[in-house]
Formats: sequence, structure tokens, C-alpha cells
Amino acid sequence: MKKIFLFTFAIILFASCGKQDKRYIQQSLEIETVKKLIENYNNKDYDVSIYVDSSKTHYNSKDKSMSPEQTIAYHKANDAIYSSRNFVVDDPEYEMVVTDDGNTWVNCWLDWKGTLVGNNKEINIPIHLTYQFLDGKIVREVGYWDSTEIVLELQGINAANNTPKNNSTIVNIIYAAFAKGDIPSVLEKLDDNVIWNEAEGNSYADGNPYVGPDAVLNGVFKRIGGDYEYFHLDGIQLHEMANNQILANMRYKAKLKKNGAIIDAQAAHLWTLKDGKAIGFQQYVDTKQLDEVLNK
Repeated sequence: MKKIFLFTFAIILFASCGKQDKRYIQQSLEIETVKKLIENYNNKDYDVSIYVDSSKTHYNSKDKSMSPEQTIAYHKANDAIYSSRNFVVDDPEYEMVVTDDGNTWVNCWLDWKGTLVGNNKEINIPIHLTYQFLDGKIVREVGYWDSTEIVLELQGINAANNTPKNNSTIVNIIYAAFAKGDIPSVLEKLDDNVIWNEAEGNSYADGNPYVGPDAVLNGVFKRIGGDYEYFHLDGIQLHEMANNQILANMRYKAKLKKNGAIIDAQAAHLWTLKDGKAIGFQQYVDTKQLDEVLNK
């Protein structure tokens, strides 16, 4: 009887150790995933596969969230504001918490450094990142940092002389806000009497010209939100033009809600700026492709 008891106890102990080892290995993989995510960010090598499709990202906000695609689009648009930027990974601090429901949380404290395009100002701020994992993939990302210095520097750039470089910074700020889904910040960069024109042949051109931020909001942005599951601006490139104008070329990557049709269209925007605000916008896009998918 004693031998049977010892044998049974050994089996239970072995099984328990096996579970602990598996959990330890899984936790190690999750910390390594966070390290890889930071390394990818520093190399501008964004990998959406690290996230589950339904993952939500919150940066300095509890209410506003971004999908994995929006998170990457936000980083890409934000990259243009800085001539260089990186997480400092010399001595990051990691903390892991495992909850009873099988979720693993990885906290990370590290420093972020960047150099602004508009004035070459170097920014150095501490950042706290939290990643929630389930089955080895990120289901939630939360980031908090004090953005006061960045905001003040960008305001100073916008208030400076309206040079082409400053105009580029303003347009980049607009695109970064759009990528994050922060439409109020986009509208804030539009002049009260902005003249906004959608490309001829685009269904949204039925209200041309839209005059003022409210008209743009109701005639363009609300319709985009109603028609599309997602709408991203990919591969944005800015070109400084004469007369305080910026030409931006890109591709529209979007998915329609009503039929699931995918859009991958070449597009360009011509911005006209004055005193730190956009006073004019002209869209050029492959309207044939837009019309075909909208009417499928």
C-alpha cells in the first residue's frame, strides 16, 4: 500500500512540475515577444501578426483604442515627425503577472528618445507599456507617457515661420492623428475657412467644395467611418512645393463594410498651408477603383 501511495504521489508531482515548466516557458516566450516588438519598432519593421485580430491598443487614453492595423499606421505616420527615434533598450525593466483566467500581463518600463524634424529638438521621455497576452499573442496594448514636452515643441514649430519644412510637419501631424482615429485633432489643423475638394468622380465629391472643418467632418470623415471597416493611408511620401504647398502621395488600403470589398488605390493630396493651418486640400485618387468596389 505504501509503495502504491508513493508511486501515485510521484505521478502527481511530475504532472505538477510539468505544468509549472510549461507555464514558465510560455511566460519566457511572452517576454521575448515584447522584446521582439520593441526591436521591430526600433528597426521600423512592424509586424501585425504579433497581435490577435481583435486586439486593442490604448495610448494615453482609456476611451480611444486602435486596431492592430491602426496601431501600425499610427507608428508609420508618427515616424515622419522624427528624423530619428528609438526605445533605449540598455536596461529595460520587465514585470510579469499571470492571472487565474490564463491571461499573462507583461509590464515594461524604458526610455524613448527622438529628434523632431521641425527644430532638431531631442526628446527623452520614460514610457510605461503593458501587454496582455492570451495563448501567446497580444490581445491588448496600453502605453502611458508624459507628452507635454512633445506637444509644446510641436506647437513651437507650428508657430514658427511658415517654411516648407514646418508645413511638412503640420501635414505629418494631420496624418498621424488620422491614423490614430483622432479626427478632432485633424480638424483642429484645418483653417476655419478651409477649402476641401474630393477628386472628381469620387462619390464624396458631391459636396465640393467643402468649406470649413464642420463641412469636411460631415461630408467626408463621417461618411468614411460609415462606409468602411478600416481606411488606412499607406506609404505616405511628402514633397515640398512652391507657394506653401505640400504634395503627398500614398496608397489607400481600405475594406468596405457592406460587401467586404478591398481597396488598394493610388492617391495623392495637395495641401495648401498658411500660419500653421491647412487652408486648401485637393484629393487625387483612382476613382474608377473606388466606384467599382462601392457598387459591387
